[in-house]
Amino acid sequence: MKLSILDPIQIPKGMTSAGALQSSIALAQEVEKLGYTRYWVVEHHGIRFEANPAPEVFVAALAGATSKIRIGAGGVLLNHYSPYKAAEAMRTLNALFPGRIDVGIGRATAGVKADTALKRIRTVETPDDHEEQVSEFLGWLGNDLPESSPFHGLSIMPDEPAGPLPWILAATEGSAIRAARHGLALACSAFHVPANAPGAIAAYRQHFSPSKWNAGIAEPQILLALRVIIGETQEEAERLAMPVRAVFKLRRQDGIFLDTLPSLEEAEEILGGRLAAEDADWPDYLIGTPERVRQVIERMSRDTGVDEFMVQEFLDDPALRLRNYTLLMNAFR
Repeated sequence: MKLSILDPIQIPKGMTSAGALQSSIALAQEVEKLGYTRYWVVEHHGIRFEANPAPEVFVAALAGATSKIRIGAGGVLLNHYSPYKAAEAMRTLNALFPGRIDVGIGRATAGVKADTALKRIRTVETPDDHEEQVSEFLGWLGNDLPESSPFHGLSIMPDEPAGPLPWILAATEGSAIRAARHGLALACSAFHVPANAPGAIAAYRQHFSPSKWNAGIAEPQILLALRVIIGETQEEAERLAMPVRAVFKLRRQDGIFLDTLPSLEEAEEILGGRLAAEDADWPDYLIGTPERVRQVIERMSRDTGVDEFMVQEFLDDPALRLRNYTLLMNAFR
């Protein structure tokens, strides 16, 4: 079983954004020693307790501070950017750290203010042209834009090999099929709409064809992303999971974005008391002892055929974060 990490770079209480970035660098160095396969950072905008607005910049710091773990911008939200400029950043990282960089291709909104601030021309509605953006981005990554492209003949570091390795970020069957038809790796989220994951993975396998792009792949490649909170006891795990469950309850159900990660007491007030771990086959949060978590991941692996799991936690104590990943890796040993 391969294990990887998706870091939201939450800012621990008492730290600044700079401290959170340094803490994540230290965590990446430690989990590399533990044997983790990938360390990805997310792209979010306008969330005050996260220090992750420019993953393409931070990836360079992470890769420079480590030696073998794969580092990823997980993801690049193409709906906000020029595919050409995004590819220039990724191609630069690929040249600096050959064979170690991943790029997750996604799209998301960050709220009206942030979405508008990210635009170059703010008076024009952004078109829904994600498919065209993905194709153009892939063409830049491998310098193989088709002759029909208005940019054919323009290249980015043509003396360097294709890359970095592109992944499609998917929470639905539609996005998974896009990955399959382009011949790209699939990073399937099982924490946005968890019940969608098995169907998305099955659709990806059904529709996969070897990539026509130089940066693509010839065989299906899948990772499954989960939110995982581990404690030495079930009670401790459920307690540690309360703040993140409160954050996303407010964010998804009420449209409220907190300035800080809530304390346990604040989380219990938001949620109306201490919550037990979910027992659904595909929970929003996988919460429990190392043994319980291992059993659920192994069952998910049997059900889907996936052999790589990327895990994310929302703990605001660097020592607890490292313990979370140490307990998980040890459970699989």
